[in-house]
Amino acid sequence: MRLPPVLFALKPARRVSPPGGAVLLACLGLALSGPVLADGAPAATPPASPQFTAPQVVPNPDAIMAEMAHELDKHPNQGVFVLETLTITQGEVADVIRSMPVAMAGLGYAEVYKRAVDTMVGQKAMVLNALKAGLDKDPSVIRRTAALHDRALADAWLTRQGDTAITDAALHARYDRDVAGKPGPIEVRARLIVVPTEDEARTVIEKAQNGADFAELAKTYSKDGSAAKGGDLGYAPFEALTPEVGAVAFALQLGQVTSYPVRTTTGYFVLRVEGRRQRATPTFDEIKPRLESAIRAEAIRTAIQNVMAHIKMAPVAKPNDAPK
Repeated sequence: MRLPPVLFALKPARRVSPPGGAVLLACLGLALSGPVLADGAPAATPPASPQFTAPQVVPNPDAIMAEMAHELDKHPNQGVFVLETLTITQGEVADVIRSMPVAMAGLGYAEVYKRAVDTMVGQKAMVLNALKAGLDKDPSVIRRTAALHDRALADAWLTRQGDTAITDAALHARYDRDVAGKPGPIEVRARLIVVPTEDEARTVIEKAQNGADFAELAKTYSKDGSAAKGGDLGYAPFEALTPEVGAVAFALQLGQVTSYPVRTTTGYFVLRVEGRRQRATPTFDEIKPRLESAIRAEAIRTAIQNVMAHIKMAPVAKPNDAPK
């Protein structure tokens, strides 16, 4: 599998990550055996995440996240780490990746994988302590476990309904109905400067308003990986941007700079719009991932409506009060 190298989108997924696996285990007083396979053979060391990843636009983040999970699912039982008696498998890491916001695709495979492993390490560490405390015998825990089992079955059934609906004929019909012959999305080309404090952002805005070259300001001040390119993010449609960035980029006029700092989870950003265009009609292959998502969502909604419309429900009969 060849996944994009460090794609940190203009959708900065939450940058506050859980502590690294080894650190978390040390804090909990648990031993972390190095990566091993389920049968005891050594496993590949998880890729180290970069110290800083730089924003780029990710056109199909949902497809990228799905591909990351799919790659791990090729060997779902292969172990990644062993925490005392519990093994973290690639399949479990894949399931965590599926639960992550798709915006995290922009962080790149190495970082997404690391965060998923960190999540599983924390969960398994707590499970170990819960088992030692005998919580697996607690009636309320047993009840909630049964509820989680039912939820997993329901989710699997809904997933199957969505998978069944996605056929080549359905995809082409949706393309002909919604896309073919219609203009493509409007895209905006912007330059971005990301700084850690509001004061720095105001300094950048002041310099830009006084005539300083925005690209040079980006190279000087921006902590973003696009700084070397003068903050140039290229053209992107609204849906490829975070709500904050999209709202600003599509509200500004050509050549206009944000008049105040915009706060995000990664700091403060200043934006300048460099261009605006309307793309040609997307090809079938370009739009296919979105068509699949739309058909899947529609099929799941229909399946739920059908189930609720035909389900038989009746209140549980209560025993009569005993005579006094």
